[in-house]
Amino acid sequence: MKNIYKIITLAGAFLAFLIGSGVATGQEVMQYYSPYGWKVIGTAVTIAVILMIANYGYAYAGKNGSIEKGSDVFTFYCGPIAGKAFDLFTVLFCYMSYVVMVSGAASTLMQQYDLPLMAGALLVVILAGITVAFGLNSIVDIIGKIGPVLVLLIFIMSCVSLASNFGGIGDNIEAIESGALSVTKAGDNWFLSGASNGGFCILWLAGFTAALGMKEDFGTLMKANVVSSVVLVVVNTIIGLSILAQIDVVGTMQIPNLVLASQIWPPLANIFGILIFAAIYTSACPLLWTASSRFSQEGTGRFKALTGILAVIGLIIALYIPFNVLMNYIYVINGYLGFVVLAVMVVRMIIMRMKKKETAE
Repeated sequence: MKNIYKIITLAGAFLAFLIGSGVATGQEVMQYYSPYGWKVIGTAVTIAVILMIANYGYAYAGKNGSIEKGSDVFTFYCGPIAGKAFDLFTVLFCYMSYVVMVSGAASTLMQQYDLPLMAGALLVVILAGITVAFGLNSIVDIIGKIGPVLVLLIFIMSCVSLASNFGGIGDNIEAIESGALSVTKAGDNWFLSGASNGGFCILWLAGFTAALGMKEDFGTLMKANVVSSVVLVVVNTIIGLSILAQIDVVGTMQIPNLVLASQIWPPLANIFGILIFAAIYTSACPLLWTASSRFSQEGTGRFKALTGILAVIGLIIALYIPFNVLMNYIYVINGYLGFVVLAVMVVRMIIMRMKKKETAE
């Protein structure tokens, strides 16, 4: 029973990390899942496979690579020069993704509650900054418990919305394919979209999962990896189809999930706005932690000071660039690089296993 609870907590931490502003708001799902119609199943499978392989590789490096911190995972797989380059780029990407979270929080509170952009951005910056200052263990404890609840509620809302508007899927697929309905796509086809989405997710997870691999039981962590990967893509597919059913209505919205919630029951949108904000907070924390922990030792005064500085800089950037623009450019471009990182990691894992087998013989 204790092991099951641990699996759920770790899976919840992974999920809370990955659902973030893009999934909770529906903006990411609308770009990566919805435009591809029923081929979205292929997108989901691609993403799940990428996540499971990458998390295995990161956790393996954390457990067996004699690394001192999570960011060393790239050196373990790519060597000192390429590893350093991948490491620095990943840290930059994670930090820019944190900026996306701040922008998403601001857009959510403005669209639903008419609060100034500054209010939502400042609130998530303060909450994330304080949480990160207490270190990785506090992050896992907090977001690991919030994550499963958020996923369940988002899933229920999407199922109800999909059931109510299922008939619109066929017409909207036809409109997208004919060009009558213009939508923002993350990739030219379902596979490239899955590769890009999985790619940016694994860039997020590198230091986080490797650090967990250094602390947690490997078998338990891998079970949590499989559970979280499958649950994530199933939930995302349902959200994607629910958005597709009404993409002619919500396609230009910054926060499409708020519109879907309000159609079910207007007061639900007010509740859902809070849930979306909580989801953004759960992703902002580990992303900010990744950047701070790369350049300072967790728990030190320098770590806390750097966390505060990075949190505030992110606030300033987020206030000047629209949420959907930030997401499309940062996620899509970096997603393809993440797929390259995965390819290098897989090749290196195969080579290491072959050498290990030869040594054993």
